[in-house]
Order: sequence, then C-alpha cells, then structure tokens
Amino acid sequence: MQTLQEALAGHSEVILLAIAGQWGVEAGDVATLPGRLAEAMLDPQRLQAFLEGLGPEAQAALAQVAAAGGSVRGHHFAHLYGEVRRLGPRAIAREAPWLHPASAAERLYYAGLLFRRYGRLGTYHGELYSVPQDLLAALPLYPPSAPALSVPAAPDPASATDEGDAMALDLELVLARLRLEPVVAPPGTGIPAGFLAALGPRWRGPADPERLALLERLALRSHLVVRRQGLLQVGAKARAWLQWPVHRRQALLFEAWQGDPQWNELWRVPSLRCEETGWRNDPVAARRALLGALRQCPQGWVRIADLVAAIKAAQPDWARPDGDYDRWYIRSAITGHYLQGFAHWDDVEGALLRHLILRSLYWLGIVALGGPEGSEPDRFRLTPFGRTRLGLGGGQAASERAPLRVRDDLSVVVPRSASAYDRARLERFALWQGREGDSDVFRLEPESVWRAYNAGVEVRQIEGFLRRASGRPLPERVTRALRAWQGRFRRVALHRAILLQTADAETLRLLRADEELGQRLGAAVSDRAVLVPEDQLPAVLARLKTLGWWPRLEGLSEP
Repeated sequence: MQTLQEALAGHSEVILLAIAGQWGVEAGDVATLPGRLAEAMLDPQRLQAFLEGLGPEAQAALAQVAAAGGSVRGHHFAHLYGEVRRLGPRAIAREAPWLHPASAAERLYYAGLLFRRYGRLGTYHGELYSVPQDLLAALPLYPPSAPALSVPAAPDPASATDEGDAMALDLELVLARLRLEPVVAPPGTGIPAGFLAALGPRWRGPADPERLALLERLALRSHLVVRRQGLLQVGAKARAWLQWPVHRRQALLFEAWQGDPQWNELWRVPSLRCEETGWRNDPVAARRALLGALRQCPQGWVRIADLVAAIKAAQPDWARPDGDYDRWYIRSAITGHYLQGFAHWDDVEGALLRHLILRSLYWLGIVALGGPEGSEPDRFRLTPFGRTRLGLGGGQAASERAPLRVRDDLSVVVPRSASAYDRARLERFALWQGREGDSDVFRLEPESVWRAYNAGVEVRQIEGFLRRASGRPLPERVTRALRAWQGRFRRVALHRAILLQTADAETLRLLRADEELGQRLGAAVSDRAVLVPEDQLPAVLARLKTLGWWPRLEGLSEP
C-alpha cells in the first residue's frame, strides 16, 4: 500500500494546494509539497488537533476505515458516509468542494485523509477508500462507532404540506425587484423591512421573519445579491441561476445553507435564550450529523419524536462533538433557568432537532410535513428533492417549463413552473395583479411599459419576448395597445439640462467663437444662454477657467 507522501503525489496541484491550506503548510515548490505535507500531517499533535475539528460524522467515517484495517469497499462506505463526487479539473477549481463538502467522505478526501483507488479486498474487486499505512499507524484510537439509528416508520398523516420550490421562487422575486431598484443598505444592515413588506402578498412561502432572514442570508452567501457602494444589487451570478432548472436552483440554496457557519439555528430556537459568553457551537457539523441521521430513516413518513429519541439513544453528541454539556450558556425562554447538563438534552438538542426539521429543512424543500387534520405537524418525510440531495437516489424527473399565456385583456399568466428568467424579465414591463390558482397574473399597463421604455427596452423587444415566452402570436389587441403607447412615448421628451448663462449676448458670442469650447456646447436657448451636455461639464468648466471666465456654480458641485 502507498505511503501518505506517495498518495498525496497522485493528487492534482489544485487539490494539493487545498489540502495544504487546511493543514497550514506553505505551498512553496509544488514538486516538494507532497513530502512536506506528509511530514506535517504525520506530526502527532498536529494530526490530533486536525482530527478534533472534523466533526462527528467525518470522525466516524475515518474510524470505520481504520477499524477495517485501512481499506473499505467503496460502495458500502459511500452508502454510509456519502460519495466523493467525480469532478473534472475545471469543476474542482470552480466549486472548491473542500469549502463545502457534500459528505463526510468528501471532507476526508479533500483533507488528504482518505484516498480513492481500485483494488482487491477479499473477494471484492473494485473501488476502495483507503488510508495510507503510515497515516493509519499515526491515527489516535477512536471509541467504537455509535450504534446505528433505529427509527420506525409512521403511518401516512391525515394532512400534509410541502414547500417545494417556494424558497427559490421567493428569492427570484427579490432578485427581480432589486434589478429594477437596488436598495440602500449600509454596512451591517440587510434588506430593508419596508422592501420585504411590500412583497408580502407575493410570497410563495410564509412571511415568517426567520424565513425571510434565511432567504436574505442565502441570497448573499450564494452571491445572487451583492453589496456595492452601500447598495444591495443583483449579483453577476443571478442571471445564470435564473436560467437553471428549478431543482438546480434549489440545490444551490441547500448547499449554501448546509455549509454556512454564520446561520445558526440554535440561537433562533424560540424556547431557548442563548447567552453570548464566548462559547461557540458548530451549526455546520450539527446539520451534517442530522442529514446523516436522515439518510438512515425509513422511506416514507417518520414521527419527529421517534427521530429525536433515536438520535438521543444512538448519537447524543450530534450537536456537541466534544460531549461537553456544561459549556453552553442557554436559558429556558419560559422559566429563565439554565439548561446545562445532559439532563436537558431534550430541551436543547431535542428542540434544535425539531426546529431544523420544522423550519430550515421544510423551507428548503428537503422534507414535507404532516400531522392530524387541523393540528401542528408531528411527522415528516424526505421529498424527492431531499432524497436526491442526500444521495438516496430516486432522482427528480425533469419538469417541463410551462409557457406564459398572453391574454386579450392585456394580462399575462405565468404558471409556477414557468422559466424563472422569463418571470424576472416580465417584471420589467408588467405589473403583478395577483394569482389565479398557482399562477401569477401580470398586466401590461402604460405606466409599466413606459418605465421599461425609459430604461432602454423598446416595444418591439417586449413583443418579441412575449411571442417567444408564450410560444404563439400575440393577440391583436395587445399588439395595438403596445404600439399605440410607443407612439405617445416618442412625442414628448424631458431632459436634465445644465444651462450656461452670460451677462450679455456678446459674451456668449465670444465663448462660442472659441474653437475648443464651442464644440462642447449644446443648443442655444437664447442669445444669452446655451445648454451644456452633462458629460461635457468638466471640459467646459476647465476651458472657461483657462480663458479667464470663472463661472458661478448654482445647484452644481465642481466635477
């Protein structure tokens, strides 16, 4: 079997540099990096510190390989701890999977602790996951793996609800409105409450403050919304995202949430009051542990209480890898008493589990919720999207994008499954009116088309877009209305103007006679006044000073 240095030498330069960054090893000469990296990784103290930061699922995965003697069957290991995605060099450089590993296996692989190879193991011949022998010998002993989860299946509920793609649709709405009007957001602030409140009637999901805060966080973390010069604006990545299939748009949001250390559900559980005394929990590790538990649940419906009980029995330290139940300073929101010690596991870990399922995972479309008719949900099941994201197969069928319907009354019906990109473009020149069933209804109005016209959108472009997005000719009344409005738009124009005035006509004549200055002046307003194009103001002002004419600036600042 290979040594650690030999195994590392088989990695590409991009992966080697990523591993070196995690272990704090200077890149230097890439040719010597495998040797220097292996030396650092085999240092006992350094190795111990790194392993402690892996999180319980990755530690358990590494312990599984170590207990098997250093190699395990690839398909069996992937079933337990997820796959290492097969990404090409460009995809690896672009996605940087070591920053947001999709599984415990990927966490180990991109940390240089686990390697993939083909070989024989007993009677099995195929893909193996291995730990080099010198690294295996240096690994500290781990306690036996926790018992597997045992969660019973539950009967189907009387009523069920599924958020589906609501989070993605609501983020599309935010992007469409920000594209029309970026909002002022000084450092340390988010999307203004007034902006979000104005969209209230249009939300697909609940207008829960935590959900809207998560929506904003995902938009910023995914770089779909960016901060520039004190404004929140649509990011460059948004155009491509809007053109993706819905399941891919949802996947980006799920991945952003899964790996976000700043979004901390523990501090948002209503029954808990966390105190800022210097302690820290790891929300990313907790999410991975929960997702690992969900992979072990039976297909179909599961009672939330049964999952909580199973995790408490098999993986009680899922949210606290160090097992220290006295370090967190958390009070009960009801009694005000501190909830320290394992005796309060249900109050803290149990409440966090329920919160993650009933809120984050539900809002992201990973789980559907169910329960008795008219009562709070008491069970869940993984949605097809959720099963896909957790690597459980049963991939989603590609959904057809429904066309827009342009009606004779100047309304445009946008089905829920319509192209997100088309929906965002429609926002530029049509006004939202409400919903018919699950479809949004917009209306072409003179005001909305005029605003688009002044933003550079020609009526012929609107007509072309509507024909393409609907897949059919436009109703004659719609075409007539658009062209009639365009005719009125072109008959009158308002311009912002800078006026240069002189004390008498002779002075203006002298100024216009100057060859350099004269070519920069605009149309004459009178024999003592002339327009100055805005883009010519700096040059005109400089030339006036050169000629000895120092103008008084009224309502203008020096450019």
